[in-house]
Amino acid sequence: MLKVRHFRSSSMISICLAMTAGLGAGAANAQSADSADTGARANAGDIIVTAQKREQRLQDVPATIAAFSEESLETRQIKGLNDLTTRVPSLVMGYQFGSNQITLRGISTGLTSGFEDASVAVHVNGVYQARARSLDLAQMDLERIEVLSGPQGTLYGRNATGGVVNYIMRGPSDKMEAEFTGNVGNRNAYGVRGFISGPINDKVGFRITGLWDNSDGDVKNLLAGAPDKNFGGRKVAALRGVLAFDPTETLRIELEGTYAHTRSSYAPTALAPSINPGRAAFLKPQTYRPHKVYSDLDAANDTTQYSATGTITLDVSDNVQLKSISGYQKYKNFMSVDYDASGANAEHIPSSGHSRTYSQEFDLNTEMFDGRLKSIFGMFYFNDRYTQQTNVFSSLFGGTNIDVYQANFSQKATSLAFFTDHTFSVSDRFRLLAGIRFNNDKKKGNLNIRGQCTNVNRDLEFEAWTPRAGVQFDVTDKIMAYATYQKGFKSGGIGSGTCGDTFKPETIEGGEAGLKTTLADNRVHLNIAGFWYDYKNIQVQKTLGTAGGFQVQNAAAARIKGVEASFDAAITDRLRLDGSAMVESAKYTDYTNCSPADFLGACSASDTRPVSDPTRNKDLQGNWLNRAPPYSVSIGLEYSVDVAGGELLLRGESYWSGKLRFSEFADPILTQKAYNIQNAYATFTPANENYILRAFIKNIGNTNYRTSGFFDGFTFQRETTWGAWRTFGGEVTVRF
Repeated sequence: MLKVRHFRSSSMISICLAMTAGLGAGAANAQSADSADTGARANAGDIIVTAQKREQRLQDVPATIAAFSEESLETRQIKGLNDLTTRVPSLVMGYQFGSNQITLRGISTGLTSGFEDASVAVHVNGVYQARARSLDLAQMDLERIEVLSGPQGTLYGRNATGGVVNYIMRGPSDKMEAEFTGNVGNRNAYGVRGFISGPINDKVGFRITGLWDNSDGDVKNLLAGAPDKNFGGRKVAALRGVLAFDPTETLRIELEGTYAHTRSSYAPTALAPSINPGRAAFLKPQTYRPHKVYSDLDAANDTTQYSATGTITLDVSDNVQLKSISGYQKYKNFMSVDYDASGANAEHIPSSGHSRTYSQEFDLNTEMFDGRLKSIFGMFYFNDRYTQQTNVFSSLFGGTNIDVYQANFSQKATSLAFFTDHTFSVSDRFRLLAGIRFNNDKKKGNLNIRGQCTNVNRDLEFEAWTPRAGVQFDVTDKIMAYATYQKGFKSGGIGSGTCGDTFKPETIEGGEAGLKTTLADNRVHLNIAGFWYDYKNIQVQKTLGTAGGFQVQNAAAARIKGVEASFDAAITDRLRLDGSAMVESAKYTDYTNCSPADFLGACSASDTRPVSDPTRNKDLQGNWLNRAPPYSVSIGLEYSVDVAGGELLLRGESYWSGKLRFSEFADPILTQKAYNIQNAYATFTPANENYILRAFIKNIGNTNYRTSGFFDGFTFQRETTWGAWRTFGGEVTVRF
């Protein structure tokens, strides 16, 4: 077996070059066929995407985009954000204190209060998702996923310094149809989902989708008689309805409503004993084994979400289209976490929050000068009100289950933006790209921490201009080259962990240059891109190491650079090979901070050592950003064969990730070494396509790998969240 721990960046660059050369040879030898006869699986580059807020063929977009069609989502059993990690070369998913942590090209957020802005924006049918704790709820009726890597400040605004994930949901179908799917799997997994869709008359269509899903977690609770036997499982009930109206040939109105309720549980596991001898003695019983924990708490992470979306599209003329996207979201969450990762009652944290969010976007797409100038003009408004209460219960200080901490925080955030973006064809082959966005953000917060501060108010305002510029050149009819420059901006804010804590906006600027190629009669797509960014005022959640508190501060600067490559090749009409690779460097260039894991009181406010004392504050220049691997590689192979009057599609995948750091201090205990996982899938479709049978197994080798890690300043110990163990199952889909 390949030992990925010995890989080096030079080795990965060699792999990228070898793949490029090999595909060029493969393209020359590929069997020629008309694209209409090759099939959808052979033409992944022909997926139509809306990444630039207008429909384009994937291979024509001057940016790095990973797009997954409906067929690909079903074949690869992509059910959540975690399933995308092995398919997008620079994507890393983490999970901490109920929050999804998305990293793209080394850019992510490490803040977990629930109030933070994301570094990777998530949109569902064009509506921005404000809560990092609710991102999995949108994935029950997917038509397509698009992942845009790198800053997208012009078209997507302040929340897209790392990139964008777009979920495009299915709409009403042109003819009446229904589908029902039942699934079973290990860890008591079972569920059903289905839809009915079609026209009501020649001007109105509908779609109704329902989902029920259940699974147990893979973190085993070793405490006898505990209320929870495992953690990490979830139960989901969801319902979605869509009505589409076409009152005229040029006007379309689509109304969508979604309800989703998720019940899950989360418990971090310990990696090493507490550095505080007294607390280490108290935190008993305890284990440091993967996927094992002692916990006496009835854990919960229950989320209810309602959303409503209204989309109006008006074709003003053949060259002018106006679109309005209105979104409303109501979110409610209750979470109770045993944060001490032991059988003792040392740190039980219940937290409840609720929010109401409204957003409105107008997009005006135009074409002028015989289609040579394609433009978009837009306006975006966002209004979010969020309230949260967090408590800490502990018996560390005597008694039983004493409420030792309570924080109440509420925030109103508004954002107003205006943007425009243009593509001008100087000639049939050469295009100029330019755009700019103006963003104004306002945040008002009120904080009360019992025993520390009362009625602390903060009123902040931030403004930013984020331009884009670039060139695009068709070297041949099948090879496109591009180079772009882009700025990004993430709003500053108000910290909820300490009294009066505020932090500045993040900024990022840099560029990307790449090639997109279509070879061998559209049977091979090979794309490669290089990127480089200067990243400043990075928002970092600093553990104080006093009573479990934290504050948000701005690290000075980092530099990110790397290369990505991806390919999709139909070697024959039945055999397909696809894959991707990434090499990157994501390091701090200017950052000084103290490490609470060094010794007790290392980051205490009462520390009398001078700030310049190297034993108090460490120079972290050259250290890696969190969750930024130096490389990743994925390879997939599909083969279809005719059996039993139908088609059997077999797919195998392998994914390698380089070392992941979960601490800016290069803490070896908070580091995940390089790892490799494999997945396999089988899909049988009869000739009449009345039903489909699927089977899958993920993480075949049962590899232990971590998706997050942190130092808890209350228990003074290092803790982690583990990636999913081996998962297998099957499903049957019946079509009517």
